Amino acid sequence: MYKLLIQRTHISKLADAKGEKTTIGDATLLDSNNKVLFKYFSGENGSQSSDERGKDHRIMPRTYKLKWNFTKTAVAKNGYRNVRFDDYKELIEPKYHERYTKWGFKNVGLLLYTPMLPSFESRCIFIHIMNTGKDVEGCIGLGKGKNDMGIVDSTSAIAEFYDFVKKHGVENFEVQINEVRSSAPAGL
Repeated sequence: MYKLLIQRTHISKLADAKGEKTTIGDATLLDSNNKVLFKYFSGENGSQSSDERGKDHRIMPRTYKLKWNFTKTAVAKNGYRNVRFDDYKELIEPKYHERYTKWGFKNVGLLLYTPMLPSFESRCIFIHIMNTGKDVEGCIGLGKGKNDMGIVDSTSAIAEFYDFVKKHGVENFEVQINEVRSSAPAGL
């Protein structure tokens, strides 16, 4: 089992043009022996964590599973944007086929879900390309660098991660998210 371990580290110092801040973290892809395979930075909304649907909040810290799904979000270019339905229909649950055939979502992305909370899946939280909190609406971005407002080089990080998941089977991955550690001294 592969694990993408996301340790939220801090909220960005600066807000983007829309006034939103970004939760930045360290994202490490581990194999079943906890060997580090890739290191990224993660980006999420700078708001509080919540399971509530319809809110522009980052998701609750816990362990999630991944599955492929059709989406309109910004995903890796090669092989994941403007895909042919027949190339992905076997990888995506039939209940989601309508996202392509009826709603026109022509991209393929990685959707987070948790069997512990079946209603969570309806939030449609994806791992995708981003720069700042305004780009994710509750989703998670990966990047190869960071700055005072968010993460950078997200396109290549997402392409690398998607290709790795596709090669090794989405069913062999989980995402563990840990909350920002408090920097307050003990006893306060």
